[in-house]
Amino acid sequence: MNQSAIVKKELKNGVVEVSLLRQVECGLNCSGNCSGCMQPPKQEILAVASNPIGAKPGDRVEVEPTVGNSIGMLALVFALPCLGLVLGYLLGKLAGLGDLAAMGTAVVGLVVAFLPAILVNRSLMKRQAPEFTILKQLF
Repeated sequence: MNQSAIVKKELKNGVVEVSLLRQVECGLNCSGNCSGCMQPPKQEILAVASNPIGAKPGDRVEVEPTVGNSIGMLALVFALPCLGLVLGYLLGKLAGLGDLAAMGTAVVGLVVAFLPAILVNRSLMKRQAPEFTILKQLF
């Protein structure tokens, strides 16, 4: 889903920091006289965006989320912990443990399965890859 944003600052060549604008019916372009218009959010939502069009700080732009391995991330974050939970329980039952002890092994499996997601999240935060791509400049 494309969003409007304002370029805040240039981080490095071809990468900028943008402030995402909340989507509302009027697009926040009204003069403030409209009684149905909501106010912009009080906190800025900052994101990193690749800048193929060469937008400068202060420019209003349209951005779209970068597509990548979002299905892989979804599997890592959701499916892997579920699989760890089920496998932990099954291993506990196969080891001849009672229900309560098998639930304990299921919790251990769940925690172990969360570790790859935590490590990937840390590496993504360090890398600070662009989350959005600037499509065009808005006026």
